[in-house]
Amino acid sequence: MDTNQGKEWYFAYGSNLCAEQMLRRTGPIGEDTDSPCIARLPGYRVVFNMQGDDGLVYANIIQPGDGVIGVLYFCSAAALASLDACEEGYDRRRVLVTLEGGATREAMAYVARPECTADGGRPSPEYLEIIIRGARRHGLPEAYIRSLESSG
Repeated sequence: MDTNQGKEWYFAYGSNLCAEQMLRRTGPIGEDTDSPCIARLPGYRVVFNMQGDDGLVYANIIQPGDGVIGVLYFCSAAALASLDACEEGYDRRRVLVTLEGGATREAMAYVARPECTADGGRPSPEYLEIIIRGARRHGLPEAYIRSLESSG
């Protein structure tokens, strides 16, 4: 039996970089060759313009940009459904990411719906800290982490 059947790669760039948050939302993800790995989404950039119902703003990706560095998780259909429930205001879209060795991989990413965005927002310090903690834990480049920190 193929244990990968129904699974898809998910590209995390915001608070889902935090492994503890992903574990709470989806349960365990990735084993052996399917463990989370760093990837880059070329042509995009991270902005904090997704307007939450709580009045705060959250991470989003838009074009054009110099590229977004994030983490790929190999998720079951049930894990993605759990994420969908947490990511209200976002749509899941297929994107093509580049792995550290140069290979490309199709993945899903959450992109905020236009009607859920607002200009001029800044993330809360607590939200930004979750992103930074996840970025550091996964070993994202320090220069990229500094660029995220400057968003706060």
